[in-house]
Amino acid sequence: MNINLSGVQETLLIPLWSRAKFAKENNSILIDPIAVDIVKQIQYDFNKIDKYFPYFLHLQNLVRTKMLDNTIREFLINHPNATIINLGAGLDTTFFRIDNGLLNWYDIDLPEVIEIRNKLIPGAGRLNYVKGSIFEMKWVKDIAGTKDGILFISNGVLEYFHERVVKKFLSDIADNFPESEIVFNTIRKNIITSYFNRRMMKRLGMESATTKWGIKNPEKIRRWDKRFVVIESYPLFSKIKTQKNWDTNHIKAMNRFDKWKAVNIVHLKFMK
Repeated sequence: MNINLSGVQETLLIPLWSRAKFAKENNSILIDPIAVDIVKQIQYDFNKIDKYFPYFLHLQNLVRTKMLDNTIREFLINHPNATIINLGAGLDTTFFRIDNGLLNWYDIDLPEVIEIRNKLIPGAGRLNYVKGSIFEMKWVKDIAGTKDGILFISNGVLEYFHERVVKKFLSDIADNFPESEIVFNTIRKNIITSYFNRRMMKRLGMESATTKWGIKNPEKIRRWDKRFVVIESYPLFSKIKTQKNWDTNHIKAMNRFDKWKAVNIVHLKFMK
């Protein structure tokens, strides 16, 4: 299948390749054979990602996904029939890793992305696909049967949009889904955004997909809206066990990232 995407949409192929790459290496962080199968079906030059996207950043993608998986699993302990809503799903395969046989899942993305998802990993049963921009909130009417808690996830999406857009979006979710929760990643402005935009995306030929939002202290997000309660906020690598195949340079880089709070995982609850 030929993939013809541009801008932010093309970036969805990077985390897909990260998961497939590590799956082939038999890593013990995240097992995702479906990502490998999807890559086999796609006609796309993944060699340029391998050439210009450093191994450490692939590792970052994998750990970020693992942390979100863990949050979902913890949520399902108390809410086994929960509704999980994946914002800007791309070619994410989280449903297949964490499905408990009871949850109700929604993947939301732009129409052209959902069309690709339907061809590669068709939705069915409790796996629902919704077409549309996550920011326009038209998708709200498509969410049904929420009877045991709602958890939103956003993996590598919000940083591509301006802070004012992110602020309004989170408040819109609070308006429409009070008492729901969301887990997402943040990046630190300047440390990550400058390197990522000026060097990485240009080399990948994705310079139109630049990151726009970064925050030094994610705890400050609670100040955006009185309904926002920070359940948890932590540096990306702080909860992952060191793997035997990580060399010293990787471990040092992880420690620097966590010290700088370069990438963080944030878990919010929207109060009434």
